[in-house]
Amino acid sequence: MNWWGKLIGSGIGLLGGPMGALVGAAIGHLYDEDDITPQDEKKARILYIAYFFSCASKIAKADGRISAKEISVTESIMDRMGLNKKTKEFAKNVFRKAKHSRRSIDEEFREVGKLIAFDEVVGQSFLGGLFEIVISNGTKLNNIHFKYLQRAEKCLQLPNGLVRSWVNGGYAPPSYKIDRNSMSLNEAYNILGLKTNSSDSEIKTAYRKRAANFHPDKLKSKNLPDEFISFANDQLAKVNQAYERIKKEG
Repeated sequence: MNWWGKLIGSGIGLLGGPMGALVGAAIGHLYDEDDITPQDEKKARILYIAYFFSCASKIAKADGRISAKEISVTESIMDRMGLNKKTKEFAKNVFRKAKHSRRSIDEEFREVGKLIAFDEVVGQSFLGGLFEIVISNGTKLNNIHFKYLQRAEKCLQLPNGLVRSWVNGGYAPPSYKIDRNSMSLNEAYNILGLKTNSSDSEIKTAYRKRAANFHPDKLKSKNLPDEFISFANDQLAKVNQAYERIKKEG
């Protein structure tokens, strides 16, 4: 069974809520009659898309306006997800409507956690997309966006301090390329959530903990879609780079 099909059991209750109604209305339009994808997989995938672009809209607007750069990054994420023309229009429609929704983003964060069965890689990918959107303006992340991201971190049951580590340079953008001269020692410690006076044992433990969920064998066993595998590979590359930088100094 496709990974999306496995999820619907954990998120079945969501099909009766606002997002479920939205998916029910869209599913017939988004898939052709000859598409052999099982119905459960279709529903789970569309639910995830609806939640992501609803949360993207709400977090982008949290500071009062949605910038052209935020819209541009949102559209690039649609491309990275491999959305076809009809599904991309669906995502854009969700994004537009969510700007005026009074529904709490925290409620949606909690529902996303249930939908993805609190899978850490998928949760980080979801949060990472939101992070990319709100840092797209090229300025320091404002406090409103930071707090929204921290609330998502908690609702998705992700490691405490993850967002802060990303703000400190720990997030790897799509198709991350390692530049062995670009990372400072302080940045490397921040990425692993360590202080510069950490012991060798603490460094190894922190590295193994951060790298564990991104290990290729673990990802393969989950049968995750390509978009999440790609995200995990990028993050693992940055974690490895940080560890190598610290070892080099030692």
